[in-house]
Amino acid sequence: MSLNLSTSHSRVGDHSNEFTSTGPLLAFLGPAGTYSHQAAHDRFAESVHYQPRNTISDVFDSVGTSAQLGLLPQENSIFGSVMETYDTLRSSDVGKSKWIRGTATLSIEHCLVVRQGKTMRDIKTVLSHEQGLGQCRRFLATHLPTARLVSVASTAAAAEVVSTQADDVADGAAICSKICLRLFANLEMLREGIQDEHDNFTRFYVLANDASSPLPNAWHDGSGERNALIRLEALPESESQSSSPPTISGLLAALGLPAARIDRRPSTTVSRERFRSVYFVEVVDVMRSDGSRPSSQHSAKVGRSASLSPWKERVVAAVARAVESGGRADLLGTW
Repeated sequence: MSLNLSTSHSRVGDHSNEFTSTGPLLAFLGPAGTYSHQAAHDRFAESVHYQPRNTISDVFDSVGTSAQLGLLPQENSIFGSVMETYDTLRSSDVGKSKWIRGTATLSIEHCLVVRQGKTMRDIKTVLSHEQGLGQCRRFLATHLPTARLVSVASTAAAAEVVSTQADDVADGAAICSKICLRLFANLEMLREGIQDEHDNFTRFYVLANDASSPLPNAWHDGSGERNALIRLEALPESESQSSSPPTISGLLAALGLPAARIDRRPSTTVSRERFRSVYFVEVVDVMRSDGSRPSSQHSAKVGRSASLSPWKERVVAAVARAVESGGRADLLGTW
């Protein structure tokens, strides 16, 4: 997947509260200055405190303990789904004490950063994570063909090295995220968007320890919800409530909601059946051009609730239908 969104062996930096805020704590995949940090700041700005964590699992575990929110990398447009995130979403805590409450999408823009006052002619060394160097090959070959390329633990580490270089040897440049300019002193950006590919996007899930309270810096309330994430599993006939063996296609049909994406991971359920799977189905509220919605062929057996939005009522009813059809179904969140 994309740069700095995989597990790092380096330790998290000391920049967990680098932006003043009176809001909740948000955990992200560190260290400070990664693209996860950039995505979090683009989404929440100064409305939260930022808390870097060493792994995606650490981010997940932080929500509900030391943090109220977490940002989980979900998919990269080049490298695909993030398996470690989906592995955490197999936890029974999701949908009970932790919920998916939104998304954030970041365009991966690599920046060339130097000490203030330096120019392209001064650069003799370029530092970055190995993926950052690899993703900027054409730019480096064209503009810095004689520079020595040095791989370091993270893009943030590269920026920190350049920031702390003594003036008389400050001939290094870093390839890193734009947010590093806010974290480390004495830096300026010479070029932005120097990566070879310009269709590199990473999408994140926002995980929260509350199912309905408005998110910080939110642009809409619950009445604007149009997405949901549902976890589905076809149970063996011996465990199912259905008279016929359930299938994943049957459970999807029972949902009766348009699926925007489906991801699969091995099931953690203890069973004699081999190769059982759990599916993560992201459904979306489709609206016709005239403002109406397609009618469901399924009757909802869930009573109306004044505390639920119309969309969440439909999703809760869909989950109930999947259970009636012989599956295990859990609502992991709406947004």
